[in-house]
Amino acid sequence: MVASTLAVVVAATAGACGGDKAGGQGANGAKEIEVLYKMEPTWPYMDKVLKQAKADYEAAHKGVTIKLTAVQGNNEVYYTKLALLNRSADSAPDVYLHDTFQVNADVAAGKLAPLDDYLKSWPDWSTQYSEAVQQAAKGPDGKIYGVPISTDTRGLWYSKDVFAKAGLPVPWEPKTWADVLSAARAIKQKAPEAIPFSMYSTKPHGEAATMQGFEMLLYGTPGGTLYDDTQKKWVATGKGITDSLGFINTIYRENLGPKQADAFSTKLYDKVTMEWFPNAKLGIDLDGAWVSSAWKPTGSKPWPQWTEKIGWTPMPTQNGEAPGAVSMSGGWVMAMSSYAKDKKDAFDFISVVTDKKNTLTYSVGSGDLAPRKDVAADPSYTAGNPAVKFWTDLASVTHYRPAYEVYPKVSAEVQKAMEAMTTGSKTPEAAAKEYADALPAVVGGPDKVLAGS
Repeated sequence: MVASTLAVVVAATAGACGGDKAGGQGANGAKEIEVLYKMEPTWPYMDKVLKQAKADYEAAHKGVTIKLTAVQGNNEVYYTKLALLNRSADSAPDVYLHDTFQVNADVAAGKLAPLDDYLKSWPDWSTQYSEAVQQAAKGPDGKIYGVPISTDTRGLWYSKDVFAKAGLPVPWEPKTWADVLSAARAIKQKAPEAIPFSMYSTKPHGEAATMQGFEMLLYGTPGGTLYDDTQKKWVATGKGITDSLGFINTIYRENLGPKQADAFSTKLYDKVTMEWFPNAKLGIDLDGAWVSSAWKPTGSKPWPQWTEKIGWTPMPTQNGEAPGAVSMSGGWVMAMSSYAKDKKDAFDFISVVTDKKNTLTYSVGSGDLAPRKDVAADPSYTAGNPAVKFWTDLASVTHYRPAYEVYPKVSAEVQKAMEAMTTGSKTPEAAAKEYADALPAVVGGPDKVLAGS
């Protein structure tokens, strides 16, 4: 699961420029590698993998202890905790789970250690990771700063029972935004006990709102993008931006979305997966490939009937423009702190976490797409999940966030505009103008900004 916008950039110091962490020893004098990761009651997958990897690693590396430090809370809580710990060599973890969209900000701040020298002697890197996957944590200097543990795509999930009540076809294959809105309106009229449409659209959801909400709309508009790669500038204005905000505004002004309290709740994902979909109280959800992980026998809400009750379909482009569908991809990597004292031992642990056994455990449990070729080819990866091929195939229409240092700040401005649509405090035009006005200061000056079409 992906999701926001805090990457603390601390003034350069000797440590921030790549100096080693002062510690590295446990209470008994043994080497100690501290590993930071996030954990939620409904998202225990990384905890399970890291405990498994710890046992594997310590059995093969006598005299080295892996200290697992879990941060309890959602992505935003985790980002905040990580940023605070990374302010000092004394508190920074040696290895940590990192969202790909924050990698370049930490590279610029001198917080991450490049892994290239270690990857050269790790056969799995060249044989099991495609070139595209290898780019997930590539810094602006061309070096690699993390090994992927997951990747993902995004699209639409829908309730077949709710669709039946609303008189909507199954399978559902919307071709335009208008088709999506028409289905939501039909649900509101004919199945009023169900929420027609759910998406992330408020600041508490951070990057999930930007990526799974706004960007899934913007990148489906003609020429829609946050960053113009040709001119190397951030796009400040354009019809795509206003129209994307307009879609969100329509959802909430027509009461097609969740109640305001739910839209702002950090438990929205839990409501979608554990309450609304299993009880046919939600029609359509704009979300990621991992949603069905909650319903597996090992998930937080086992639901054997989900494969019969739930459908999935691509998010269409605005007016059916080629290629007809849109998706966004991100993922998580295992990264190494520039402060880590025992970098070889730290990388060796990363290689254990991301080996076939542990990656397979994570991918099967979490529902995230596998970054390793051997995991993707394993029969247990697809067993019991008829949706996995669909979500994997969406990679053919996917986009990636502009992974530049200032992106988290741009994302924060997007979230402000989205939240204004959720509450109705601004029109789409006013929110788009506010975004455009704020952008130059966020990205480093008006010369780094481009007016869109």
